[in-house]
Amino acid sequence: ARLALLADAEMFRQNVRESASEEGEDEMAGGDGEKKPRMPHMFCKTLTASDTSTHGGFSVPRRAAEDCFAPLDYKQVRPSQELVAKDLHGTQWRFRHIYRGQPRRHLLTTGWSSFVNKKKLVSGDAVLFLRGDDGELRLGVRRAVQLRNEALFRAVNSNESKLHTLSAVASSLENRSIFHVCFDPRFVCQCTLS
Repeated sequence: ARLALLADAEMFRQNVRESASEEGEDEMAGGDGEKKPRMPHMFCKTLTASDTSTHGGFSVPRRAAEDCFAPLDYKQVRPSQELVAKDLHGTQWRFRHIYRGQPRRHLLTTGWSSFVNKKKLVSGDAVLFLRGDDGELRLGVRRAVQLRNEALFRAVNSNESKLHTLSAVASSLENRSIFHVCFDPRFVCQCTLS
């Protein structure tokens, strides 16, 4: 991705102040003055070889399933439900969430293999599930870093490169000029300015 940004230090300070005051309001609850931070209903799991195989499904940690997914009816012989999750592109993915096995565990079965194949997921990639305030289940993928050229990776993430980037941002803020940010999500913390 390549973004063109215009540095506006005053607007940045104002946004930071507004965000801080909104967070302070959100953390106060019930008028008793006690801070109660909102906890996001989310989990992230690095995929194992069995999570990406075509034979099984996706094994979901118990606490994550109970926190992030709609509750199952454990009175059923094989508690299950259909989950609908939307990815960043707006595509809806349907999974069967079931509680079974010995020992009993939460699994995503039907629909999971299709998701793995279409997203070309491999062991080491991570999947993130997030239940929004609106109750909608969202889904994201974080690719495992696959280094093809380690020398390039080291050069981009060197302290000298980071200092150059920060210096360019500071200069743009001072001069209120446009700068471009290029980001490649396959490399951790890669950010270049032009």
